[in-house]
Amino acid sequence: MIDDIKHPDYERDEVDWCKWRLTYEAGDEFIERYLKKFSSRESDPEFAERKCISYVPAFAAAAVDEVKDSIFQRISDVTRTGGSVNYNEAVRGIGKGIDLAGTTMNSFIGRVILTELTTMKRVGVFIDNSELNGTITLRDQRDIQPYIYHYKAEDIINWEKDPYSDTYKMVLLRNYVHTYNEFGLPDNCIEELRLFRLMDGQVVVNYYDNNYKLIKEPKFINLPEIPFVTFELPHSLLKNIANYQIALLNLASSDIAYALKSNFPFYVEQYDPRVDNLYRRPAGSDVTIVESGERKDSVAAKEYEIEVGTTTGRRIPLGLMMPEFIAPPTAPLLASMQKQDELKRDIRMLVKLNVSNLTPKMASGESKSFDERSLEAGLSAIALELEHGERRIAKYWQWYEDRKGVVPTVKYPEKYTLQNDKERRDEAKDLKESAKSHPSITYKKEVFKITANTLIGPNISKETLDKINKEVEEASVIIGDSEELKSDIELGLIDAETASKAKGYPEGVVEKAKTEHADRVKRIAESQAQARGTPELGGVANASKEEKRGT
Repeated sequence: MIDDIKHPDYERDEVDWCKWRLTYEAGDEFIERYLKKFSSRESDPEFAERKCISYVPAFAAAAVDEVKDSIFQRISDVTRTGGSVNYNEAVRGIGKGIDLAGTTMNSFIGRVILTELTTMKRVGVFIDNSELNGTITLRDQRDIQPYIYHYKAEDIINWEKDPYSDTYKMVLLRNYVHTYNEFGLPDNCIEELRLFRLMDGQVVVNYYDNNYKLIKEPKFINLPEIPFVTFELPHSLLKNIANYQIALLNLASSDIAYALKSNFPFYVEQYDPRVDNLYRRPAGSDVTIVESGERKDSVAAKEYEIEVGTTTGRRIPLGLMMPEFIAPPTAPLLASMQKQDELKRDIRMLVKLNVSNLTPKMASGESKSFDERSLEAGLSAIALELEHGERRIAKYWQWYEDRKGVVPTVKYPEKYTLQNDKERRDEAKDLKESAKSHPSITYKKEVFKITANTLIGPNISKETLDKINKEVEEASVIIGDSEELKSDIELGLIDAETASKAKGYPEGVVEKAKTEHADRVKRIAESQAQARGTPELGGVANASKEEKRGT
């Protein structure tokens, strides 16, 4: 059986995989598996009823998606150069795309690989080639192209790697194959095991069923390596977090049950046992059949029934307190809600800690120095793993088409952040405010570098960011506020030429501005002189007096 041939690491991680996947998918199966009874006193019908009204607080998936989306939003900045025309068209989704379904490489990496990688820590991709039977024409040759498909962590059953490289000597994968009915429609899904081995410089594929029985003839792939690539992180982002969502599930289920069943006020009133029968009526009479067949009515020994409601009145004995409705205590519910809020915050924090603890396996010295903050370094570690895996995909793709051809180059962005636009703007605003009151020019320059990196660093290349930092360093005046600059000019603290440099205007614009300003002043003066009657400037004498008289 398949359980007898699993890799030791597979058996170690199998329980975690189940928990992580159900936590991320957050469906009914998560409730079915992880919702627990309050205690042994809760009956099976009560538990089944509570299970029907329970929901999944899917905060773990939201926290992971926040990390995933921060990388996915920069996937469009990935550069891919070189390779065949067929490869470049496929990665852009032209024709059959990367998977024979018109999918782009960016979409495949973002929707499939990134999701599996962050939640399950491992995902595999197989690079296959189209097969054609019979005579191959020139048109058929144009239709032949490699394509890729993925394997979940649960379907990579066993493997043996080359200890000196990241390639496989042998790998056992599980596929799911449909069977079809007489109408040509799928009616069942069966498991099929595929064992890939390197033999005599090529790849041999054997097909087995679940009982490890050979079911097909072997297939041969003329490649010197098994075209199978795994993307893998040191740990899942859901590590230690799945249990938080399980706790949230049970707390939320308890609160829902309490709100629906127990959150109702109940009626109470004081009474005097001596006059009880005067103001209450029995709940009913029991009919007792005696041996003689005679019927005998007797008052039942039951609790007395009280009619209550908005339209029902009550008579209260003299001297007793008025009856009232008492609401159940809300303290347990409030305490549970506060605990849930803490768990929600902890989930988001722990996801970020898991990202921070990721270590880049394929990072260069340049990228390590560039990623200064641990959280950003963790995001970069994920991106570097994506880059490393995609480069190997490109290599095997090229080998299928032309073994001697140039392998395409793949480059992912190096800078990532989890901050949203508002958080970045607020951070930059605070930094700029601190620079206004600081006398150090070096401090001001460093602040402007940091704000540039904060606001647009994740969206531009490292070369562009370096150019911005260089321009800030070479600037002779560091003033970022136009109002502050205007005030300094009016107070005579700065000349026009220096102010022009601070605004980044080109050289020579100050002289042009002075000339244009002088011409404008002259035109205004001439216009006013004509209106006021200055003969020396062409005005009419006594024009202002005539203007005042209204003539």
